[in-house]
Parts: sequence; structure tokens; C-alpha cells
Amino acid sequence: MMNKKKIIIPLMFLFLLFFFTSEAVRAQNEPVVTVCIINGRSEVMLSSTAGLKVIIDKKNYSISAQEQLSFGASKNKVIWEEKQLVSSVFRVTTQGKGFILVNSRPYRGSLTLKNVTGKLIVINHLYLDDYIRGTIKMEINPHWPEEAVKAQIVTARTYAVKNLARHRDQGYDFCASSHCQVYGGVGAEDPITNKLIDTIKGLILFYQGQPAGVCFHSESGGYTDSALNVWGRSVPYLVSVESPWEGDSPHAQWQLEISSEELTRSLQRAGFIQGSIIDVQVQPNSGKQRVNEFLIQTTLKKYRIPASKVREALGYDRLPSTFFEFAPIAETIFQPRPTPKPKVTPLPSPLISDNSYRDDEDPGYREMLDKDWNLDDILTFLSLREQERQKSNSGQTNQPSPPNSKEELKEKEVHEIHTNPNTTYRTNTVYLLRGKGYGHGVGLSQWGARGMAMQGYSYQEILFHYFPGCEIKKARFK
Repeated sequence: MMNKKKIIIPLMFLFLLFFFTSEAVRAQNEPVVTVCIINGRSEVMLSSTAGLKVIIDKKNYSISAQEQLSFGASKNKVIWEEKQLVSSVFRVTTQGKGFILVNSRPYRGSLTLKNVTGKLIVINHLYLDDYIRGTIKMEINPHWPEEAVKAQIVTARTYAVKNLARHRDQGYDFCASSHCQVYGGVGAEDPITNKLIDTIKGLILFYQGQPAGVCFHSESGGYTDSALNVWGRSVPYLVSVESPWEGDSPHAQWQLEISSEELTRSLQRAGFIQGSIIDVQVQPNSGKQRVNEFLIQTTLKKYRIPASKVREALGYDRLPSTFFEFAPIAETIFQPRPTPKPKVTPLPSPLISDNSYRDDEDPGYREMLDKDWNLDDILTFLSLREQERQKSNSGQTNQPSPPNSKEELKEKEVHEIHTNPNTTYRTNTVYLLRGKGYGHGVGLSQWGARGMAMQGYSYQEILFHYFPGCEIKKARFK
């Protein structure tokens, strides 16, 4: 028995020595990143199968395994409910190897809890590759060909290295949403991707000795786009390349029918336009494959809106990409017509003619005076006024009536809009968009990578195709 104990103690010592040495080496070669996993909650629940350690200033509190802790927010402090302790910052770690459960969701590493404007934010501290483990499955199917998944891993790791401290002003490196990379903690990990992350550990893309500013999207539609076309900035390795391996992707071909009314509502809600849309045209980018801008005429103004902003306003699923052809398929030419509305504010008197024609002789004209006014109404009103003048002048000499300055201004404004030689104005139009791909189209196409891997290309070849001029090397951290 004594011999067994003598053997076990050195083995435990060696295990602990190996564990702490490997952690120290890892800390030297891999940075710890911070991810905001909760922002704006009033309460959060924490626990761990390994037990927790709560740190307030320099004082530590040990919490047994499975015991649940509750933290809330006061005006400007964090409250530990069970202990009725208040602090501006709480640090929480595990007491051994295990995960911290945050509202029952497991996370690696440790946590910081803060109060920001009366609400809790929870920041997850963990090693870079542990962060990557929690993102890959959220971005790509782990069961796709290995080389495609490896290409995504290198791209995601490169993106993280390049964008460290993206949210520095908020006190952390990354958010957990698609604004950075979608991060779901341990619950988003997969054994397949975890293994692949370890096989290409530390590898990222470099361009001329610096980590590359990479990006990725779901489907390119057959050609990726350049950073210059999409964001107005020229990047040597973010250029348009052919991607002919995406024929079986979900959005290889798509089409969308959208009415001018829906487009008006969406752009108004996003704060991009005022007035109702009466004409839409699109402007291609310099590559001629994708739409760069929407040229929109409303009843009030003209607007030039980036196509990416229109996607945002409509919803990314509604308008999958900016790679599309655009045409009206059902339209009504903008014609004056009465649109009566009873019991509404009458038109101001300066617009009423001084001649002898009585408005109550024409019921349509009377209705026009008893309603709210928009561009349709003004056009109809002017048409009726012209009829009025013709009737009034039919028995008189062709002497022009004295001009009314306000009346002339109204007619001039409408005339300029209605007779613009560069625009055909329509209302109640339905537009057809025939398109390809999903996403902004710059950098790595995930479905393109899948197609390349299925044809035998390696992850290196995939990356060199989508990021021409880059090289793959191990990242080094100070």
C-alpha cells in the first residue's frame, strides 16, 4: 500500500507540473481575448460543476460545485444577491477544470461582471483558440469537407487576431454577434472542429508580414467582389475572383418581387428616406456584376442609397445579396386622379383662383379642397384648375389672369419633378430582382470553399485563391 502511495504522489506532481507548465507556455504563445456575452440584462445566474471562486478587490469567496449564484444591477453597482455584497466589478473563475454556466450556458475561461448605465454586462476571458472553438460551428457546417472547414478556421483566427480590441471603448475585444463573429461558448463547439483547430494551431494569413484583414461570406454567386466596390477601400488581396464551385448552393439563383410600397416602408423605417417612392433605378459597381447604389425618387426628394444599406433595411434574408438584375414588372404610370377624403383640412386660400368660376359647380373640385394634400393631390388639383380656366376663358378674350406667386411656385415644383427628362415616374410598381449568392461577396466564399474541397483542393489552395498574394504562417504574440 505504501509503495502505491509513493508512486501516486510523484505521478500527481508530474501531472500538475505538466499542466501548469503547458498553461504557462500556452499563455506565452496565445493571447487571452475578451468577449461580451451578455449586455443589458438586469440579472444573471452563475454556477459550475467545478465550483466557483468570486473575487471582489483582493478578497476571494469559494463556492461549492453546483451552487447557483445570482447577480443583479443597482443604479451603478453590481449586487451579489446571496451575500448582499455590492461592487463595481466582480471577477468569477472556476476552482478546477470545468466550465462556468451563465444562465445555464457553459463557457470556458473566467468572467467579469460590470454595471453599465444600470444594466449588467458579462465579459468572458478565454484563450484565442478557445474563442475560435465557440465560433466555427456557428459559421460553417462541421460535416463539410475538412479542407473547407480548415480554411474557415484559419480565416476566423486571422480575423480575430487582426481585430483584437475592436470594442476597446466598451472594455472588451469582441461582441458575441455577427458584428464580430457569432460566438456561443462551449454549447457552440463541435468535436470535429475542435480537433481541426488543434491540427492547424496558430496558423493565420499574412500579407507583406502583417496579419491580413480578411472577411468571409456564405455564397458569392460565381464571382466574389472587391473591397473597393463594396466598402470603397482598395485592398490588394480582397479583389474579385471567379468562384465557379457553387452551383448547388442554396442561393445559386434567387428572385425577389418587391412593391414600391414595401420598399418605401422599409426605407422610411430605417430612416433613409422621406416621402413615398415614385421611381427606383439601380447603379452597378465598377465590376458590373453587383449593384452599388439605389437611385430613389420620392414625392419629396432624390436619394442615392448604397445597396448594402437597402439590404440592411429590407433584411438580409429578404434581399440575399447585391448581385442581381433589377427591372419593374408591373407599373402604373403616374397620372393625376381624384382621391377624395371627406372632412379634412381645406387647402389654403392662396391656391384658389379669383375668377368667376364657382367651385361648387364641379363636385370633384369641391372634394379636392376638403382633404389633406400630397403630390398626387396637387397634380390633380392643377389639372382641375386648368379645366376651370378653360371653361372660364371660353367666353372671354385671351387675357392671362394675374399670376399668384404661391400658385406659380407650386406648379413649378410639381412641373420640375413631373417632367424630369431623366426619370420615368411610377406608382404602385412591383420590381423583380433576379440574383445570385448570399452576403456581401468579399473574401472567402464558404460554399466556394466547400466546392473546391470536394474537388480535392487543400485548405492552403482554397485560401490562396480567395486571398491572392497572402501567405500562411504561425501567429506570434508578445
